[in-house]
Amino acid sequence: MKGILCIMGIALAQTTWRDLRPVYTPQPLPSGEKPRLVEPRSFQVEWRVSPPVQALYDKALWHNRTSATLPGYRIQVLATPVRAQADSVRLFLLENFAEQPIYMIYEAPLYKLRVGDFLDRREALVWLERYKLVFSGAFIVPDKVLRP
Repeated sequence: MKGILCIMGIALAQTTWRDLRPVYTPQPLPSGEKPRLVEPRSFQVEWRVSPPVQALYDKALWHNRTSATLPGYRIQVLATPVRAQADSVRLFLLENFAEQPIYMIYEAPLYKLRVGDFLDRREALVWLERYKLVFSGAFIVPDKVLRP
């Protein structure tokens, strides 16, 4: 068996690889395609939405328009784990800064005091300067704000 493989190896080594490759001669393929005589006309895409999809879209649009909140900004003046401290700062804000609404948010383990309902960041920056005089660590946060 080893002898036969050795003889075949010697015989293959002497022939070139071109002789062992299959020969392919391409033939033209039959095609039913005919050459174009004129350019194709332009077309307009028409979107047709099924009634259930249109109803869902209208419902989402109505919900967004009637929602009580919008994306906006608030100024965070305090974040503390002590509820009594948050309450005392809230009372201080109610006495001294009554122009803007005050919100106390609990996100475990912190009580956060946020002020204002600003739709525009530039307006929030104007108010931030006022609050920084008393609360040096105040900063602007994106939040859901009430509609004006």
